Amino acid sequence: MEDKIRAILPEEVREAFDSIVEQRVLGAGNHISMIGDMIAAIVERGVREHRLAASVIEDIVEVTDYFIATRGEASQAVSNAIRLMVHNIRNYNGWDMDKAAEAILSVKDSYAGTAAAAIEKCVAYGVKLANDMENIFVYDYSSTVEKFLRRLAENQKQYQIYIAESRVIDGGKPFVKACQEAGHRIKFIPEASMMYYLKECDGAFMGAETFYPDGTGFNTTGSDIVGLICKYYGIPLYFLTPMIKVDIRPVTGGRKNLVFDDLKEKLSASWGGDIKTEEIDFVTPELIGVAPEFIRAFITEEGIIPSGQMYGVSMEYSRKLRC
Repeated sequence: MEDKIRAILPEEVREAFDSIVEQRVLGAGNHISMIGDMIAAIVERGVREHRLAASVIEDIVEVTDYFIATRGEASQAVSNAIRLMVHNIRNYNGWDMDKAAEAILSVKDSYAGTAAAAIEKCVAYGVKLANDMENIFVYDYSSTVEKFLRRLAENQKQYQIYIAESRVIDGGKPFVKACQEAGHRIKFIPEASMMYYLKECDGAFMGAETFYPDGTGFNTTGSDIVGLICKYYGIPLYFLTPMIKVDIRPVTGGRKNLVFDDLKEKLSASWGGDIKTEEIDFVTPELIGVAPEFIRAFITEEGIIPSGQMYGVSMEYSRKLRC
């Protein structure tokens, strides 16, 4: 299936496809943007090659359905965003290709503008919240959290940023460059020392792949440990996320299926040939739920909302999304 979808794509966006599938680029926001680029590339090729609108639309649906079924299983934001970017796309079957292209790209670009404005609000609220902090802990990787780290310079002081490696996806590494460029002091630590260092922090921030209306936030494996440590020391843990990442399936009895990764190559790369790795199970969950009692608040475009008060805001947002 993966090869089939890759073959559908124009050559110029196949590298983006590979980067998502092979986890070379992290973050739901980055992936949504890259999928948007794939939609645009398919449309532009259709115009260049004078293809029928129905054929172009079918290619877009195949590619986006693939990402809903794969990447979207880990992050509801990806599914929500894709559905908004291709809203009513089959209505353009039978249209002149130039006219259909204009309509498809307009809908996609409209989502992009709305998403950028939402993230801007999240980041602005987070920066204001962190004004009185000195030592900040971040975990995993999130493009929204990266923007937050860069924008902390607006508070006109130098922060000490504690970055824990997220070994499942090497999630701490991408924050290092952002923090260096923003002028922060950096302490890069292994996950095993999180309990020792977190007690020195004024607050912990992470992104969310998905969250439930009850205030449960899903993030890379290890996030639940961060939540436990924060509660033990009384340190506020904030999930910095736009509302597009809400998953309302639990409200009607559904649930999120956890995604599992085989970390054999990553964990055994330096073991040598004297250990039979084929006899060892390296499979581990990619994402873990952090219960609402461990989360102080969600920083969203709707404001800084305590985890226990997310239900009403989430359901109202979902209603607007369906409209």
